[in-house]
Amino acid sequence: MRYRIRGGIEIRTENAAKTEKQQSQFLLELIAKIPHVTSAFDYGCGKLRYQRAIADTADVLAVVDSEIQLSREQRLRGKQTTVRSIFRQSNRVNVYNDVEFSALNAQFQRGFCINVLSVIPSYARRRQVLDCIYDRLAPDGECLFVVQYRNSDFTRMRGMPNAMPWLDGFLVDSLRGYSFYGLIPPDRLEVSLKRAKFFVRDIQLNEGSAYAWVTRA
Repeated sequence: MRYRIRGGIEIRTENAAKTEKQQSQFLLELIAKIPHVTSAFDYGCGKLRYQRAIADTADVLAVVDSEIQLSREQRLRGKQTTVRSIFRQSNRVNVYNDVEFSALNAQFQRGFCINVLSVIPSYARRRQVLDCIYDRLAPDGECLFVVQYRNSDFTRMRGMPNAMPWLDGFLVDSLRGYSFYGLIPPDRLEVSLKRAKFFVRDIQLNEGSAYAWVTRA
């Protein structure tokens, strides 16, 4: 997704998306242990980093991201293609951009929002994402939110001459444009989730990341 902030700076979050080769083993093991459900969504699917693991836990999966991320040609699973092309003939995976997903008249038993909030350079826009996810969850549904609160690479990058503070993180100006890297402490994540009407069932910490399971309050 793309965001314009003060000074006309455009943040292109699609540049921060990681591939399946950069998965967290802790998260893969966590996903593998959860019960199967009929429907789930992956909000901010990016380069499909965890799509296959999540798909194994649900009959039907919705992958959600900006239209730019879904439709642009990029290297995915060993070839130049698009997210939409990969699932064009799938009867188990549906693809929605964020606007389409927000307008859906459907709810899901489980959601995933993995390393999404910490790349959004706007508190108001983060709240909009939380509200959308809340609306798309079934009354008995649950969602896993994952954010980073500590990262040694971020500490190094924060000190670079092309970096400057912004919100709870910093901006980096590179050849590909500006990127935002946020670090959201577990207590601040919990406050944000509760303000968005979620019930925070559990928060686990592992190697600088917070894993919060929530339900609709």
